[in-house]
Amino acid sequence: MANSNDFAMAPAEVADATKQLDELADRVEKVLQAEASNLTVTASGRDEVSQRVASTLNQVHDTFERSAQQGFTEIREVAATLRQHTDNVVAADRDFVV
Repeated sequence: MANSNDFAMAPAEVADATKQLDELADRVEKVLQAEASNLTVTASGRDEVSQRVASTLNQVHDTFERSAQQGFTEIREVAATLRQHTDNVVAADRDFVV
């Protein structure tokens, strides 16, 4: 049975994972940007109900867009943090080479 106190990390695999996280955030962001016009609702009439429905749906879209933007930012921050920690571990390993 392996010792659970051992720590092993493959920097290349972490770098690949962080690249994939950045690419994921980019892809989702581009899809939402491309579809923004399709997600914006125009009222079908001048009546109060049509206006209110369009307004509510546009508010939901705006709220979702802000949340999604926060998600993209957080994914990118996770990737950057992983890269930084990996760089720190690699540098520490270089310092302890015998």
